[in-house]
Amino acid sequence: MPVPLNISSSWFAGFFDADGTITFSIKNNRPQLSIRVVNKLLQDVQWFKYIFGGNIYFDSSQNGYYQWSVQSRADVLKMLDYFKSSTFRSNKSKRFFLIQDYFMLRDLEAFKPNSNHYKAWLDFKNKWDALLLE
Repeated sequence: MPVPLNISSSWFAGFFDADGTITFSIKNNRPQLSIRVVNKLLQDVQWFKYIFGGNIYFDSSQNGYYQWSVQSRADVLKMLDYFKSSTFRSNKSKRFFLIQDYFMLRDLEAFKPNSNHYKAWLDFKNKWDALLLE
C-alpha cells in the first residue's frame, strides 16, 4: 500500500516542479500573488487542496484540466514553510525565496509609483522576472 500523503511528503515538491507555477499580477491596482498547480486529473490536484487549502477550478479549454490555486497570505506562507524543508529543483521554484520580499514591499505599498519604496519594488520585479529567463 502507498504511504498516505501529508504536509511533509516530498511528493508535493516534485509535482510542483513538474506542473506548478508561482506568479503575481495586478488586480484592483494591487499585486496579487498566486501559486498554482495544473493537471488533467482531479485526484492529483485535490491533494494540494487537502494539505494546503486554496481552491480547485476546472478549465474546459485545451481538452480540460484542473487548476488548484492559493492566493491568501496564510495559504501562501503555508506553502513557503513547506518548501523550506522540501527539495525542489525547477527554476520557477526559486521565486519562493522572494515571497517574504514580496509581502514586505506589498505591505509598504511600494508598488505605487508615488511611494518612497517604488525603486525597491522595481528592483524586486526585475529579480522576479529574471528568474523566468534563467
